[in-house]
Amino acid sequence: MNELVAAIDFGTTYSGYAFSLLSDYKENPLKITIYYKWIGNVSKTSVKNASCILLDQDQKLIAFGSEAENRYNDLVEDSKEDDTDDKIYES
Repeated sequence: MNELVAAIDFGTTYSGYAFSLLSDYKENPLKITIYYKWIGNVSKTSVKNASCILLDQDQKLIAFGSEAENRYNDLVEDSKEDDTDDKIYES
């Protein structure tokens, strides 16, 4: 079993994470793994993702991060076209 140390940054605007395996740390203490390309964030590459979640009426997760922002924007645009507000849920 390989141990690891993980760091999670929950920011008000963006969030990110990084980790290092103990075996990697012993070889090179500066070897840190980060995820730098987020799904739905194709216009820019970043080590962080938007701190947004999109939930359905039952409070189940629909999307996280940039994907949540994009899907919410689509819902807003769709509701404007339909001239109804029943697609957007507020709590």
